[in-house]
Amino acid sequence: MADLTAFPALATERLWLREIVDADAPALFAIHGNAQVMRWFGSDPLADELAALMLVRTFSGWRKLVNPGTRWGLQLKAHDGLIGSCGLFSWNRQWRKCTVGYELAPAATGQGLMTEALRAVLNWGFTQMHVNRIDAQIHPENARSIRLAVKLGFVEEGRLREIAYWGGQHHDMLQFSLLRRDWRGRG
Repeated sequence: MADLTAFPALATERLWLREIVDADAPALFAIHGNAQVMRWFGSDPLADELAALMLVRTFSGWRKLVNPGTRWGLQLKAHDGLIGSCGLFSWNRQWRKCTVGYELAPAATGQGLMTEALRAVLNWGFTQMHVNRIDAQIHPENARSIRLAVKLGFVEEGRLREIAYWGGQHHDMLQFSLLRRDWRGRG
């Protein structure tokens, strides 16, 4: 099983996947405070940098939970600063499953960065957490995220009717999963 005492920093060709720290709160707020970016995320935009700081602490606290998770900050190797995050959370050890979530700053989209980051994170989930299944719930109108999930090997399993609530309304979500046996050929 994964070592929960040390943060599992990862690297890809273009990215550092690192721990999100208090100094990242302004960059996190620029992403999570942006209503356009958050329209598919599953929560309302953050109101201010203090809320972003609390989100940093929430992500950090995931590693101490009974069903823990890890949220990586994404940073270009060539530049300082957070451009997004991704993570595995709701780790159910008994069932050997978890859930993936991710978001990018608008300036970082369309460059294949999240594909690159998620390949490292999904591989870590299968090899270090020893999960058999990774879930993703994606808004039906989030075509970019659906394409990404399918590209990574996720399979759509169905629609979860009005499972989510943000922005003052209920939302359907599409349920996707990636199984270890399907990942072996991609990882």
